[in-house]
Amino acid sequence: MAVTLKEVATRAGVSPRTVSNVINDFPYVSQTTREAVLRAVAELGYRPNLVARQLKSGRTGVVGLLLPSVREQYFAALADAVGRAGQQRGWSVAIEQTDGAPTAEMAGKATLDHLWDGAIVSAVSVAERDLAQGTTPLVVLGEHGAEFDLAWVGADNKAAAREATSHLIDAGRTRIAVIGHQRGPGGETGALRTAGFRARMRSAKLKVSPAWVVQPDGYGLEQGYRAMGGLLDLPRRDRPDAVLCYNDELALGALRALHDCGVDVPGEIALMGWDDLPSSGFTTPRLTSVSVPVAEVAEAAVDQLAQQIAAGRRSREHIVVPHQIVARESTRA
Repeated sequence: MAVTLKEVATRAGVSPRTVSNVINDFPYVSQTTREAVLRAVAELGYRPNLVARQLKSGRTGVVGLLLPSVREQYFAALADAVGRAGQQRGWSVAIEQTDGAPTAEMAGKATLDHLWDGAIVSAVSVAERDLAQGTTPLVVLGEHGAEFDLAWVGADNKAAAREATSHLIDAGRTRIAVIGHQRGPGGETGALRTAGFRARMRSAKLKVSPAWVVQPDGYGLEQGYRAMGGLLDLPRRDRPDAVLCYNDELALGALRALHDCGVDVPGEIALMGWDDLPSSGFTTPRLTSVSVPVAEVAEAAVDQLAQQIAAGRRSREHIVVPHQIVARESTRA
């Protein structure tokens, strides 16, 4: 039997009206009361009647999450974190996989305008002018949207890449390669990381061979394996002594290629990833990685979206989530 609003109110020790205010993100509710109601919602497994809610408030209680791919570990973790943060606000989160295709991203935008209360969008191809149309609350993730005049959450990729490169230089590495460079629209993340890498190498007066800036045809395990194989095919004198991969999946594929070729990590080549996925702490050797906490990204995006929904209008706030270098065995002799 479905849990009623009254049962939630009884469990939380408040009135049904207060429960309704919390579920509908009414701003004038104390934090203590809000937490008590959300705890009761979670404990009882309450799910709002979406039809009744929409008829009464014009809202569905459903928000969208548009992601390029839920097959990648990072985006799967992001979906999980957004789902949990949304659940704490009484939302249902609808996930759409776009594969980064313009038509799919625009189809998701159309769904946003007609069926959802708001959306969090990891944009790859869609243009700012397309997302800017309409008034439904919206938060953009990823570097493709960093210059958009819309609410945005992300990391400072150039600064993080500079710090990652510094970490390798401080470990005594001078011939550093990168795997994950990108070009063109939708490739802003890789391009910015490469820019940060090159800037730090210039400041250290270290050369960057063109062969050391690798643009794979994807960001998965196979691409990482093949890209590292290409670096290992270079004459020994031209090989890098460290490799920075632009996500952990590339790094995990690269680590396997190094193992298959009998290359000692980090003795001969130090290896570093990005995203600090849980699996990175269980490899041999354990993988050093750039960490941008996915839970913080999700919470910041959901909080931004909740504020827009409560206010009934979009915002243009940009939030930069801090990063850190998680040093492990793959870069430490």
